[in-house]
Amino acid sequence: MIISFGWTAQYLPPNGTKDTTRRNWKTRTLASWQKAWDEGRLVHDAVDKNLAYGGKRIGRITLIERPYLEPLSQMPQKDLVREGGMCDTVPGFIDAYFDGNADQEVAVVRFGFEPLEVAA
Repeated sequence: MIISFGWTAQYLPPNGTKDTTRRNWKTRTLASWQKAWDEGRLVHDAVDKNLAYGGKRIGRITLIERPYLEPLSQMPQKDLVREGGMCDTVPGFIDAYFDGNADQEVAVVRFGFEPLEVAA
């Protein structure tokens, strides 16, 4: 499977702190990622944007927790750093990336990142 970090690739290690991403995924997309976890398929390609639109592989992620749903209103403050530190407040993060809708329930994906230069 492939995950795109189009807006946030610059926040990934080794230069950043991003090890979590929140996604407004369809139910079937989340189910596919959860199935991958359940089956032990933890390593996936990371791209800078969709390959169909000229994206390129930038590394690999390794899931460190089973992806799950969480209302944005319950996003912990500490996750701002885990999301890359691009926003100073949870409401600011929700405004910037989810149109200010704190009632949305989104997929949370936690991962380790290995840049392409190091990836096997």
